[in-house]
Amino acid sequence: MKRLSLLIIACAAFTPLAAAAEDVATLRQDVQRLAAVVQELSATVQAQQRRLTLLEGEAGGQTPQLPIVPLPPGVIPSGGGANLSALNPEIGVVADIAGQLSESSADGEGNDKLSVREIELIFGHPIDPYSRFDVNVTFSDFEEAGLEEAYITHWGLPGELVARLGRFRQRVGKASGTHTELLDTVDTPLVVTKYLGAEGLFRTGAEITGFLPAPWDAVTHEVTAGIMEGGVGEGGTLFGETRRRPSYYAHLKNFWDVSDSTNLEVGSTYLLGSKDADRRYEVHAFGVDTTFIHYVTPTNKLKWQNEMYFQSRKESLLVETAEGTGEEISAKLNKHPWGFYSLLDYRLSPRFGLGGRFDYVEPVDLDPRIRARDADTAWSGYATFYQSEFARWRLQFKHTNFAAGGDDNSIFAQCTVAIGVHKHQLQ
Repeated sequence: MKRLSLLIIACAAFTPLAAAAEDVATLRQDVQRLAAVVQELSATVQAQQRRLTLLEGEAGGQTPQLPIVPLPPGVIPSGGGANLSALNPEIGVVADIAGQLSESSADGEGNDKLSVREIELIFGHPIDPYSRFDVNVTFSDFEEAGLEEAYITHWGLPGELVARLGRFRQRVGKASGTHTELLDTVDTPLVVTKYLGAEGLFRTGAEITGFLPAPWDAVTHEVTAGIMEGGVGEGGTLFGETRRRPSYYAHLKNFWDVSDSTNLEVGSTYLLGSKDADRRYEVHAFGVDTTFIHYVTPTNKLKWQNEMYFQSRKESLLVETAEGTGEEISAKLNKHPWGFYSLLDYRLSPRFGLGGRFDYVEPVDLDPRIRARDADTAWSGYATFYQSEFARWRLQFKHTNFAAGGDDNSIFAQCTVAIGVHKHQLQ
């Protein structure tokens, strides 16, 4: 009886202790679950904060990339797919499909055929809060796949300067710095194709751009200076083909908001390079461009754009005579060739537009004995239908008189489609 009493007393004493131990274990488990929830919520807040800052940067015209904050071990943030997609590069695709009918019997690029003139794959993404990397790869019916642009842009330099390094379209003139599918006409102006290349000037180099301080607010002045590898684009005659000797360029852009419905841009360009493989720089080119835009109504826009290049060259040319000997004809060459175009474009409605362009360009290194005219001249008229912000259709007629003799009538049809986040604007 005595032993039974002691056992009852012991059970009564240890029962509260066991219950307390069980409560502590339960409480520990609850705390661990709460800690996991807090970690997950913390990770979610950090991811949302990065996304919000990224969107604010895009709204400001720049896309700074925030540093990646590692998540706590073992924690998978909610909405992980959306957060990870923010780390992917912005991607765009542009298709430029063109057809051309020509009187010319030459089997030139695009003559009498419908072709995919160019497919552009465009990638871009910030690499830190002040830098960005962009790539533009092209495919074509006429050429092998090529790298059109691949460059780093860096903001935040002293004096609010912006630097670019890599392969890119140099800021010279107007049409050369614009992608072909974004021009107002199907073809590139003659003065650009003859002097700078079939699709304008895009070379590997480095440049710096900044705004000039001015006591007035109505006009802004932006100056660009750069160095690039030698040569020019395909078929261009401004410089020689040697890429070893670098060329130099500078551009001054002045922009004036005349009124709420009218603005004017006036730019000037300077280019310095060599026409051959030696170390001398024999070619100086000066350019002037103007763009006048007036909104007659919010949907009716008038655009008048002009661009001119003037060259100063030290030329020499040796031609073969009928007797089989060489003849120096440098004195007969045009040492100051020049050319220009003038384009007038009017948006009739949000969907339709009409325009025309006149071209005049004097050739470089053309044998004066076979020259029939002083310059190539051309008249063009075109109509544009804007299907949406993603698609545009264009029909163009062009008549050309060549300096070497002869003329040509051509009809162009073009369809341009742009999709993706990082695409070129067609409107």
